[in-house]
Amino acid sequence: MASQGIDVFYLDESGDSQLFVLTGVTIPLLRPTDTGVWRFVWDDYLDLYKTFRASLRAVHGISVRKELHASKLASGRGRYGRHGQQLGPVAGSAIFRWILQRLDQFLPPSSVITVTATPTSNLYGATRLEACLHALFQRMEKACVANRTSAMTFFDQGHAENLAIYRRARVYLPTGSMFGGWFGGKTKNIPMKHFFKDANFKDSKHSLFIQAADLIAYAAKLREKAPLGALTAWQAAAGLGNAYDDIPMAVLNLKASGKDPKGVVRL
Repeated sequence: MASQGIDVFYLDESGDSQLFVLTGVTIPLLRPTDTGVWRFVWDDYLDLYKTFRASLRAVHGISVRKELHASKLASGRGRYGRHGQQLGPVAGSAIFRWILQRLDQFLPPSSVITVTATPTSNLYGATRLEACLHALFQRMEKACVANRTSAMTFFDQGHAENLAIYRRARVYLPTGSMFGGWFGGKTKNIPMKHFFKDANFKDSKHSLFIQAADLIAYAAKLREKAPLGALTAWQAAAGLGNAYDDIPMAVLNLKASGKDPKGVVRL
């Protein structure tokens, strides 16, 4: 185990045939104390999330047991209103943005990494969603090195195809250099050696942190679609093309990309 403990990465995706988006959210699991005793800290972040959900219920009437599914919430579908009413896109989008603005109430600093790709994106032979996964895995491994942590990963259930890609990345993950290449070639194999155990799958209905990744990935998708004029009328009217800007800068891993002020990696 690395000297500073263990982290858990929660991954979820959002996109369509023309855009692929993947977001990872990092939550500390185990940390050393000043007395040399290890302490489980994951529950601290879960408690913060539960406090936030209680606030969401008090202000907007959304049950603490209701799964936060980004596209349904923002569009006003899914019966998120008090007593199970439909919200409609105006109220749904407003609440979606209200949540994004408060992600720092339960997510740790620099915990969010988002990667986007198009059908023509190519990362060392990987394309589309696979390219997103490779780029995210590279940055997850880099974050572990920087933070001196080991880690494990949870995918949203229903994406079993990601397992084979994850398994390969723990052995072989070609990685480029900010200087244009490595001694001996353009890429270097930097596998996910800080990640133990196989990838895990969890139903988002039962994982608040996967739900958080879904909210962020959906906001990133709309951010990428807006300049293309690809938002629907209600999305444009609600200003959802700018929703990613609502996310507090403190929770974004800005080192993930040197090209985007929000740290979003575009392939």
